[in-house]
Amino acid sequence: MINPGTAPVEDADERAAAANLAVFLDAVRARVTGMGGPPAVRVSDLTGEPVRDPAADRDGRFGWDLPFSDGSRLRLLMPGADMSRLRDDLSAEAPCLYVNGNAYWWDAAVARVAAEGLVVSGLR
Repeated sequence: MINPGTAPVEDADERAAAANLAVFLDAVRARVTGMGGPPAVRVSDLTGEPVRDPAADRDGRFGWDLPFSDGSRLRLLMPGADMSRLRDDLSAEAPCLYVNGNAYWWDAAVARVAAEGLVVSGLR
């Protein structure tokens, strides 16, 4: 049984994945501005350029490491599919993105990356 959204992406294209990544990072930055505040405190931010890692590619998803200001990185696998399939398709067939090995549909992946670097005050 294949979990919804995790099937290989047919006719995947690295250029499409790179274009999707740019849109994704814009969405993450927009989401970050609305996150945080007591008791959550941001201790690191997305910084620098994503680093392409072809060794991480699999199933029509292309790998990048997203650097954070504390030196940590998140591994993102971006499908090389049309943006409308990733962001606008609300069906179970929409290709998932992978963040650190876990599958997320577009909006949840944006939220997951935007939440990176937040800690609840006193729990750090």
